[in-house]
Amino acid sequence: MSQIFHIQKQKNILSLRADIVRAIREFFWEKGFLEVEVPLIVRHPGQEPNLSPMEVIVKDERNKEYQGYLHTSPEYALKKVLAAGYTNVFSLGKCFRNNESFGGDHNPEFTMLEWYRKEVDFHALMDDCEKMYIHIEKKVHKKIKEVSWKRLHMRDLWKQYIGVNLDMYQTTEAIFALCKQKGYTVDEKETYEAMFYRIFLNEIEPKIRETPFLIIHHYPKQMASLARISKEDPLYAERFELYIDGVEIANAFSELTDKEEQKQRLKKEQQQRKEEQKETYEVDNDFIDAVGQLPACAGIALGVDRLVQHYTSCKNIDDVLVLPMSKIFN
Repeated sequence: MSQIFHIQKQKNILSLRADIVRAIREFFWEKGFLEVEVPLIVRHPGQEPNLSPMEVIVKDERNKEYQGYLHTSPEYALKKVLAAGYTNVFSLGKCFRNNESFGGDHNPEFTMLEWYRKEVDFHALMDDCEKMYIHIEKKVHKKIKEVSWKRLHMRDLWKQYIGVNLDMYQTTEAIFALCKQKGYTVDEKETYEAMFYRIFLNEIEPKIRETPFLIIHHYPKQMASLARISKEDPLYAERFELYIDGVEIANAFSELTDKEEQKQRLKKEQQQRKEEQKETYEVDNDFIDAVGQLPACAGIALGVDRLVQHYTSCKNIDDVLVLPMSKIFN
């Protein structure tokens, strides 16, 4: 299929996509958020072990070369904006990740919506998600769709679907023993997160399609990422993921504001990348400083392409993109 034919074929879907993107912006504008255009090229790409940044060489007027990367997320830049004294902000733009599949639910170039709110925790972002869904439905389909959202603690999810008390499996040793008990082939060198997802992806995620609109909250503290640990439930972090029709759409945190804790987490991720023989990167010290200056806040990253897939009933992300990688490099 030629590139032009693909674009012609998807005309109605791409028009609907434009309406959805417009509705998203209107939702945040009406709430008084500031839209921030963050740089796509960064010097420090982050340390997430499961992400592969795309390298780019930048040359100045003297032809001097600088090693840069296309950002995998606008998170670092937006937190620097918050630390500089801005209030509620959002970004809607392109992100890039290497070693992603061409098609299905992934494309190496994709559109991310990310927003941050001051003086709230992640519960406020759950409310935002539900209200934004209704706003888009009203703007795009000219009606308000009755949607029943369910919010489940990760602990309750494990108990409901596989009869496991997750409180008892909060260490690498314990989750390793559980994987072995269930018959999975695991290595003692695997991370807690890898073994957690070995069970979650195989035994739980296929079942959550039974609940079309689902928010899973409170992830084990070993999977806190950039979230703060819950004071009320210290085995867990204040993190949630949003699922629609069984597909993960968004990832959210009550944000960590402890500078030293953030530095240690990034160093740990850096070491994990090294152990997995992946390229390692310098820690962004400006980001570390920004975390220490953050107000109490919560932030969320939402995959716009996947949201468009839901509204258009498209099973393949290629169908909601003007030119996906599978067409560019076909």
